[in-house]
Amino acid sequence: MKIASNLIPEFEKLFREKLQLNNCRLRKKRQENNYEITTPAKDIFLMSWCEFPEITLIYQPVGIRTDQTIVYERAIRSHMNFCVSSIQNAHS
Repeated sequence: MKIASNLIPEFEKLFREKLQLNNCRLRKKRQENNYEITTPAKDIFLMSWCEFPEITLIYQPVGIRTDQTIVYERAIRSHMNFCVSSIQNAHS
């Protein structure tokens, strides 16, 4: 399997494609391995990692957390897991 630094661009590309299915936007932050995900409901999630593929996803409380927020969070986590699995399977 390739080293993690080579897998990150592949993950980012696939993850961005998956998020577009839910009309979510992925924005890379200035700090390395930090991203901001914005949902159509204006929810914001922060995604980061120290050791890829151990990814952390945190809800950024900017408003009221609704049932829709939970749906988006589940979809984002599902996309993360799918993308990591797909990349690992392709390179193992």
